[in-house]
Amino acid sequence: MESRDNNYYDVRAQDVKLEDITSSAHNAKILRMLRDDDLASIEDYDVRAQDVKLEDITSSAHNAEILRRLRDDDLASIEGKEGALYIIMDYVSNCDDFFIVKEGDDWGWLGYFIGRNKQIRDLHLYCLPKDRDQVGAFMEGMKHNRSIEEFRFHHEIEIEGDSIIDRLAPFIIHNTNLKELRLLGIHFGLDCVHSLAVALIQRQHKALTCLSLEYNNLSNEALEEIIAALSGYKKLESLCVEENLSRRDQKYYDMLAEIIDLNRITSSKKNAEILRKLRDNAWNEKKDLYVADYDSEGDYFCAEEGDDWGWLGYFVGRNKQIRGLNLYCLPEEEDEVDAFMEGLCRDQSIERLDIRRCEIDFSSLSPFIVNNGNLKDLRLFDVDIFCAHSLAMALSQRQHKSLTAFCFSRNNLSNDALEEISAALTGYPYLESFCVLENNLIGRDGCESLGTIFRSSALYLKEVLLCGNDFDDEDLQTLVAALTNATTLQSLWLSSNRSIAAAGLRALSQLFSSASVCPLETLHIEDMNIGDEGAEALVDGLRGNTTLKHLVLTPDSAGITSTGWAAFSRLLCDTSSINNTYRSNHTLEHIGDDYCYMSNPDGSGKLFLSGDAYSGECFRGIPPAIVQYLKINKEYHSLQDAATIKIGRCHPDIPVEVFFEYKLKLLPFLVSWFGRFGTRERSNCQNATTREFQRRELSAVYKFIRGMPMLAVDGQIQMRLKSSCGRKRKFDE
Repeated sequence: MESRDNNYYDVRAQDVKLEDITSSAHNAKILRMLRDDDLASIEDYDVRAQDVKLEDITSSAHNAEILRRLRDDDLASIEGKEGALYIIMDYVSNCDDFFIVKEGDDWGWLGYFIGRNKQIRDLHLYCLPKDRDQVGAFMEGMKHNRSIEEFRFHHEIEIEGDSIIDRLAPFIIHNTNLKELRLLGIHFGLDCVHSLAVALIQRQHKALTCLSLEYNNLSNEALEEIIAALSGYKKLESLCVEENLSRRDQKYYDMLAEIIDLNRITSSKKNAEILRKLRDNAWNEKKDLYVADYDSEGDYFCAEEGDDWGWLGYFVGRNKQIRGLNLYCLPEEEDEVDAFMEGLCRDQSIERLDIRRCEIDFSSLSPFIVNNGNLKDLRLFDVDIFCAHSLAMALSQRQHKSLTAFCFSRNNLSNDALEEISAALTGYPYLESFCVLENNLIGRDGCESLGTIFRSSALYLKEVLLCGNDFDDEDLQTLVAALTNATTLQSLWLSSNRSIAAAGLRALSQLFSSASVCPLETLHIEDMNIGDEGAEALVDGLRGNTTLKHLVLTPDSAGITSTGWAAFSRLLCDTSSINNTYRSNHTLEHIGDDYCYMSNPDGSGKLFLSGDAYSGECFRGIPPAIVQYLKINKEYHSLQDAATIKIGRCHPDIPVEVFFEYKLKLLPFLVSWFGRFGTRERSNCQNATTREFQRRELSAVYKFIRGMPMLAVDGQIQMRLKSSCGRKRKFDE
C-alpha cells in the first residue's frame, strides 16, 4: 500500500466511492454515516420509524397524514402539484400538500421523513423553529434526501445564514437531482457565502438550472465568489439576486448580465425578449426602441409592475446597435428613475432620443447629453423640465456638437430657461431643425432669445417650427428680423399662432423679398384666421419672390373670401397685360392643406401630395382658377416656360403692333415662341389641336406683314435676287 498521511484522506474523503473500499453495502453505509456524522440519527430514527405514533409527533391529524405519506412514499395521493410539499406556519386553510407547523410538531421527525422519501420533488420551506436544536435536527434529516429537484427557502423574518447554510451544505453537495435552489431572506455574511460557494464547487453533478438569492443583501465581494463557484454550471439558466436598487453598481450589473434570468426581471415574454436582444447586441439598427406604459405593435417595452428599470437602463446603455430611443414613461419611484438613468447615460450609440410625458430632472440625464457623441436628434414633448439650467450646461459642455434637430413641445419653458438653452445651441453648426411648440409662457423676451439662434452665422438651419406659442404681430416682427439672415432656411412653421394678423404677416415680406438671403420654400400658417387683409399682405410680400413653393394654410378656417382669393389669383397670373402676366409669380406650387413629399417615378425630383393624391383633394377649398395656375407652376420647372404658358393661355390675340418699331427683326423670335408654346401646350392639354396653334401663329405673322408690307416685299425681292445671283455664279463656274 502506498504511503498515506492525514492530508491524503482529507483530500479524497468526500469523493471516494465507499463501495470500492468496503466488502459490502452494509459496511459502505456505516462508513457513510461515520463520514457524515450521521450515526445518531440512524440509531434513533431508523429503529423507531415504523413504530412511532405519528399523532404523537405532530400537532394535527392533517400533519400526521403528511408524515405517513412521506414515510410510505405515498406523496402521489396528495392533491395538488405532484411531489410538492409546503412547510408553513399558521396557514388558514388546510391544503393536502401544506404541512402547517404548530406547537407539538416534531421537526426532527419531519426532517427524517423528508430525507428518506424518494418521491418528493419540490420542497418549499417558509419557516424554521426558533430553537436551534430543532433546526439542527430538521436539517440533519433533510440532508439525506436525494429526490428533491427544487428547494425553496423563504423565511418571513430575515434569518442569519450561519444557522442554515452550513447544515444545508451536505444536501446541496450530494443531492444530484437538485436543479433549482432558492434561498430568500437570508442574511449572508462572508463566511456563510464562502460555505455556500464551497458546496456549489464540490457538487459533482453541476445540474443546477436556477439559483435565487434574493432579499439577501449580498455584497459585490460575496456575489463575485458565488458567480465564480457557478462557472462550471453549463445548464444554469437563471440567477436571481439583490433587488435593492440602491445597492447596485456597474460591477453588480457586469457580473450578472450574462446569467441573469430575464424572465424574472420583466413583466412579459416580449419585454424579456427585448432585453435579450439588447444584451446580446442582436438589435435591428433600423428599428427604434419604445418604452411606454402601454403596448403596441413593434419593439414596445410595455413597462408594468415586475419590470426592473435598473436592468433596462443597463442593457440600453451597453448596447451598441440601438439608434433611436423613444421614452414615453418613467417609473414613479425616484430610485428606479435614477437606476435607469445611470445605465442610459453610458450609451454611446443612440442618435435619436424622444422623451414624452415624463417628469425629468436633467441633472440625471446630463452625462448622456454630454458624453454621447453620436446624438443628433433630441426631442422633448410634454416634459416637465426640472433644472433647465442643467440641460443648458450639458448642451454647452458637449464636445461633439453633432445635434441636427432639437425640439421642445408643451414644456412650459420660462424666458430665462429659453435664453440659456438658446445661447447653448448657437454653438451647434450642424443644427438643421429647431422646434419650439406650444410653449405659451414665451413672451417678447423669449422671442429675443430665439433670435440669438436665428442670427447665429454658425448655424445652417433648414427648418424652424414655432407653432402654437401664442405669438402676436410684434413677436413675429421680432422673429422675422432675426430670420432674414438665415441663409439656409427652407421651411418656417407658424401654425396655430392665432394672434398673428395682417401686420405680422406683412413683416414676412422681408423674407420673401429679392434682397433677402433667406431661401424660404415652405410657409405653414394652418389654423390661423388671416382674413382677406392677411391674404393681401402675403400677396404683397410674394410679388417678385422666386423661392416660396408651398403656402400651407387651412382654407376652411383661414377666413379668406373672394376678395382675398382674387388677390392670390392676380399674384399667380395678372392678366391685365402681357408684361404683368410675365412678371407674375411662377414659383408658388401649392396653397392649401398640409402635404408630404414623394419621389417621382423617374427619380427626377419630388412630388408633393395632400390627401389621396396631387389632385382635387390636394387643393380642397381653393378656387379652380388658382389651382390652374398652381399646377402650371408645378408642371413647368422653368419660370420662363411657366410664363410662356400663362401668356399663351391668357392672351390668345397677341398685339404684335408694339413690336413694329423693331421691324422684322423680332418676327423669327415670335415664330419660335409660338413653336415652343405649342409644343408644351399640346403635351399637357388633351383638348388642344394642331390647327388651333397654327391659326394663332399664322395670325400673328399676318399682322406683322400687313403692318409692314413694303418691308415684307423688299425682303422677298432681296431674297430672290440673292438666289438669282447665286445661280448665275454657279452657271459661270
